[in-house]
Amino acid sequence: MFIMFAFGFAAFVALLYGMGTGDRLSSGNDGQAHGASNSLVGYKALAELLRKTGTNIQYSRSPAGMNNPGLLILTPGAFSDAEALAQVMQDRSYIGPTMIVLPKWQVAPLPALKRGWVQRFGTFDGNIGTDLLSEIVDVEIGTTEKPLKGGKVKLQSAIDGQVNRPRQPTSMKGEYLRTVTRDPKTGNALIGYLDDGGIYPQLDRLDESQITDPEEIDDSYFPLVIVADADLLNNAGMADKNTAIHALALMEATSAGTEGTVTFDLTFNGLGSSENLLTLAFKPPFLSATICLIAAAIAAAWMAFNRFGPPMRESRDIEFGKAALVTNSAGFINRMRREYLVAEPYAEMIRDQAAKGIGLSPAAETSEVHRKLDELGEVDGNRFSALFNQLYRAQNSREVADGAAALYIWKKEKIG
Repeated sequence: MFIMFAFGFAAFVALLYGMGTGDRLSSGNDGQAHGASNSLVGYKALAELLRKTGTNIQYSRSPAGMNNPGLLILTPGAFSDAEALAQVMQDRSYIGPTMIVLPKWQVAPLPALKRGWVQRFGTFDGNIGTDLLSEIVDVEIGTTEKPLKGGKVKLQSAIDGQVNRPRQPTSMKGEYLRTVTRDPKTGNALIGYLDDGGIYPQLDRLDESQITDPEEIDDSYFPLVIVADADLLNNAGMADKNTAIHALALMEATSAGTEGTVTFDLTFNGLGSSENLLTLAFKPPFLSATICLIAAAIAAAWMAFNRFGPPMRESRDIEFGKAALVTNSAGFINRMRREYLVAEPYAEMIRDQAAKGIGLSPAAETSEVHRKLDELGEVDGNRFSALFNQLYRAQNSREVADGAAALYIWKKEKIG
């Protein structure tokens, strides 16, 4: 019984926890382009690379992750909400640096592939990225339709000059977009940052800010870095050593001046979960109260398990009927310590009942009644008159109880 109870209780707590966390228990390995994906378009390799080089990594499945003071990496899907993306950028201007990695590849799972593996079917149209950034900055985005031939071409980078150009690069250009990594043949940016009036010396070696009005410059801003070509950060790109080194340098440059955790957002990829009361119950500071409630429940169950005997039903303070009236009256007299007041009426009641029992007239003299009753004999060596007088003279509860019992026994023996 105890094992069954313990197992049931643990299962119930696990059920509550699962209902509270919702999709947070899922692995996220669905093959799409986000930080928890192991597919060739995911960014799990980048996350592991950062973790193994000493950077704290976390995955955010709720809007609360947008308030992380460290670097926030957003990997929106092709049809994510542009207005919501812009609102995040606006809110994070003074919170911490942000990086947006635009979607590049169209993928689909195949029955022959393992779970989380996908096959690429081409790139997204450049208008997808343009629409995603429409509320943030005006840019033109394009992808080379056919893979480039020839030897490896080094990209120009403000942070590292040894990164190789992807075979099918996606690049962008815009009035308020400054270059971090440039394609030397087209001059367009594969990675850029928003020229929003902030000062970012770690990013502007190739393309400095063009905002010169002192009133528009704010050195408390954090940078917004936009990655047009996801192959510079995704799992397929991390297979190249130079690309991996460049990705680490980009993370370091973007998060310069912050010591917070690097957060990979999953809400824009449909892996978020809403907050509810159960979610809060398993989070600080409410977690301590939840633990106390669980401990109290276990203590109560242990007390019930060790209880001896069946539960006693609580009696009523005031019972029903004549017997209850007598019981309550006796209890009241006993509490007031006035038992001696009932001795005389009780003795006279027993005498009247005995006289009636032997057929004496109610008008008979008291002395005559006593004489007739004494003639009936003794009980335990006592005649009626002696017992009557003993009860009549009782002064405490003990004497009243003994005298009443003796007189009642005499009547029961002689009269019935």
